[in-house]
Amino acid sequence: MALITRYLSHFHQYKTLLALAVPVALQTAIFSSKSTVDTLMLGTLSELDIAAIGLAAKAQMIISFFIIGLSIGGGQIAAQCFGVKTEDGKRKFHNTIFITLVLSAAVSFVFFIVLFFAPSLLMSLGTQSPEIISKGSDYLQIIALSLFCFAYASSIACGLRSMHQPGIATKVSFIGVILNLALNWVFIFGHFGMPAMGIKGAALGTLLSAFIECVVLYLYLKSKNHLLSYFPVSLFKHLTWQDFLVVTKLSATAAVNSVVWAAGLFAFHAILGYSDPNLLVALSVLAPIEALAMSLLIGLATAGSVLVGNLVGANQHDQLPTTIRQHLVMSVGIGVVSAALLMALKSLVLSMFFHNDVTTAAELMTAGLYNIMAVSLIVKSLSMMLIVGILRAGGDARFCLITDVLAQWVFLLPCAYWLTHVLNVDPIYLFGLVLLEEGIKVLICVWRLNSNRWVRNLAEGLN
Repeated sequence: MALITRYLSHFHQYKTLLALAVPVALQTAIFSSKSTVDTLMLGTLSELDIAAIGLAAKAQMIISFFIIGLSIGGGQIAAQCFGVKTEDGKRKFHNTIFITLVLSAAVSFVFFIVLFFAPSLLMSLGTQSPEIISKGSDYLQIIALSLFCFAYASSIACGLRSMHQPGIATKVSFIGVILNLALNWVFIFGHFGMPAMGIKGAALGTLLSAFIECVVLYLYLKSKNHLLSYFPVSLFKHLTWQDFLVVTKLSATAAVNSVVWAAGLFAFHAILGYSDPNLLVALSVLAPIEALAMSLLIGLATAGSVLVGNLVGANQHDQLPTTIRQHLVMSVGIGVVSAALLMALKSLVLSMFFHNDVTTAAELMTAGLYNIMAVSLIVKSLSMMLIVGILRAGGDARFCLITDVLAQWVFLLPCAYWLTHVLNVDPIYLFGLVLLEEGIKVLICVWRLNSNRWVRNLAEGLN
């Protein structure tokens, strides 16, 4: 009987983890697809449009990662508060989401000023072409307002995940993607009597779909009288600077971590692309495939962070070892399945990008790197769960930032540069450095996990 009870308990834990992970994974995949939609549609117009949207999208991505980082940091404290099943815990949870929303809106305002009043300054960092700068500036100037929509949607989504209700934001995000696709088609190419606006049309479609997405999310929550549909002034009469400081500290650290990681990934691809033009083609092909495959791993780690945060906030530390073990087993299992699936679909996937009868050097290189990318998912699933799903959820955000910086900026990038520019090593081995980088992160995180110094109940620090 005891064995059956334990089996059912484990089954319930895995079921809860997946129930949270799948909606988050879908939302991550949906978010990744938005810029792809713009690029594919504009690809039918001109190379200048493609170059402009590509460069503008990189600036937009960095800003988005920063806002997402803020929301994730606040959401992890909110998960700890939600684990405290009392009215005080509910009040702290509500306050935390409010503070996260304020921080995200404030940061969005700063970036809005830059995008709206000095978009050409950002564009000129990546190109000297006046045409590309002009087109990209038009795009950034229009989407500047969408940052406020993104701040609201991202903050509320993290709050919903903390409450184990991720499906709401996922459904609304799906509506947003459909709207983005439809509005882009109308404004880019000029349908239903609208003028063909090109890249400006893509920006306008993105802005309007983001606004409608926020309105739909708010109205839905309002119709359900949801806790996150209202933030009355009376609720925050006990807010102190200490509350803002606790949330800001973790949110800012998570935001910087997200940007540092994204910037490091861009720098790594730039170093590899410099060594061989064929490698640049291979990386361009593999990027969307890896992003899609990583969606499930990100969803799983995010789901893990909610459950771990709930336990830390409730001071149920005795349950952490079992929960962590289950999360790590699940993450490795999903990583293995993802890698196996990618390998099984290799020929089909590559045929979507390479249509020539004669095998080119770029295709051969892509096929080789594809194998390494697939295998790396196993290690990445483990490192992501350790960093995002466990340590950061336990309040150890600063250590996670240091780990990422050491593995990526102290080891990976210098090694890639040295091997590329000094030793002229085969690009296949350069890409294999990712496995070593992820392995280093896993070892550091396991050491930190065993030290038992990573658990910090940040909910107790709130007033």
